[in-house]
Amino acid sequence: MKRKPLMLGFALLIAMMNVGCSKDSAGSKDSGKTEIVSNDPVTLLVYLQAAVSEEDFKLLFTDPVKKKYPNITLEAIRPKTGTKLADLITAGTIPDLIAAPNADIWAFNTLDLLYDITPLAQARKVDLNRFEPATLEAVKSDKGELWALPYAMEFNTMYYNKDIFDKFGIAYPKDGMTWDETIELAKKVTRDVDGVLYRGLDVVNSNIMGFPFALSYVNGVTNKANINNDQWRKIFDLTKQIQTIPGNEPPSPEPSTSVVANYFVKDRNVAMVVSPNLMKYFGESATGLNWDIAQYPSHKDKPNVSGKVDAHVLTITKPSKHKEDAMKVLEVLTSDEVQLLNVKNTSRISPLKNPEMQKQYGADMPFLKGKNTQAIFKSKVVAPPVYSPYESDGSKIGKQKYKDYMTGLIDANTALRQAEDEINKVLATK
Repeated sequence: MKRKPLMLGFALLIAMMNVGCSKDSAGSKDSGKTEIVSNDPVTLLVYLQAAVSEEDFKLLFTDPVKKKYPNITLEAIRPKTGTKLADLITAGTIPDLIAAPNADIWAFNTLDLLYDITPLAQARKVDLNRFEPATLEAVKSDKGELWALPYAMEFNTMYYNKDIFDKFGIAYPKDGMTWDETIELAKKVTRDVDGVLYRGLDVVNSNIMGFPFALSYVNGVTNKANINNDQWRKIFDLTKQIQTIPGNEPPSPEPSTSVVANYFVKDRNVAMVVSPNLMKYFGESATGLNWDIAQYPSHKDKPNVSGKVDAHVLTITKPSKHKEDAMKVLEVLTSDEVQLLNVKNTSRISPLKNPEMQKQYGADMPFLKGKNTQAIFKSKVVAPPVYSPYESDGSKIGKQKYKDYMTGLIDANTALRQAEDEINKVLATK
């Protein structure tokens, strides 16, 4: 996959180079010298661009690392006013490690922060064959440089409310359904009863619906709009088909995952939700909710594919003075021991191929007892697209054009053509 860094302004490039030189130790591998490794106490700064709770940071990061390497202390930096990545770079306080979604990695290359960890992995005999291949493909350059290692993954699946199906005497969703079958089932449980409107199916938004086709709004190689094509047209049409089932119209056609989680967990008026991982919402507010899981519906031309790689990855920054110590952290986080802690306790799945990771999923989470969690693993994910640092700009425009199409303001062809034009105009100003 071709992944090329974007050119920054000259001043920013010079600033990054100066920061890198000031922070790079004389012993880093890219300086051609051998880094001095000792057991002296060392503190590594970990920038948490990915969502990691304090409990999970302790469970997966600090405690396991301290147990194996008592001399290594991890200090978390969370993005907020004054401590965002740009602020840290300006201050010359560049973290040693960055935890981020895989989609964010390529933007770090524009800041000259990415570092090929292949030699470090080889030196520590890290077995990369333990990982699902698509998860590594998601963090490799076109030259084969390995920028990061995945330590956790999100997933896509179906959640359904058993009580709604029981109320109408309709059989529950089952694993292996197609989208056509799912839509027909949604029609059966979309009803207005005693003034309560029950919606049969919520699919969150058109962006998420495009996951199985690894779609993007912006081409990460050319940095041009990537939306005016048959695949996006198919996703627009399918999403609208679902959202315009009589009685199934969502309050908003492009909501966030958290909003849809509230429909399902709190309002309890949606029979089925096809969505990314919602497990973190099943806390006390889900008490009494009679729910279960079914396999993600299949597209006929993408059987048993639930999405693209959506991983939390850990990368070692190029300016770090402690690359060998940082590699030890990656080794610990991706060990079988820590990965089991991850799948048992955090609701995220593992990037490892080890079948035990699937069997133990949710083992220490009481609300998952008796749930059909293995449905999650009946579908696979595909490698993600080449991401552009400006994907979010394209996403805003693409989602708005879907709204215009869904509400009847314009047809699909016009929506995609307008999205392409508007995205390219925005990119031209970047």
